[in-house]
Amino acid sequence: MVTQKPQGYHLSEPPAEPSAKPGCSSCLSIVVARENARSRGDYSGVSDRNVELRRHHGDAH
Repeated sequence: MVTQKPQGYHLSEPPAEPSAKPGCSSCLSIVVARENARSRGDYSGVSDRNVELRRHHGDAH
């Protein structure tokens, strides 16, 4: 049996996590919540906080 590599399939690095904008208490709050989730092993929560922070950046910055 011969196996072939999938055509057009490329792995890439996930996007970098967003960071808090200096002086923004809302950004800082979200980043702290993300780190708390990470410390509990709640990686779904980490992902949710990343989405929340990206949305906040789009709305507030």
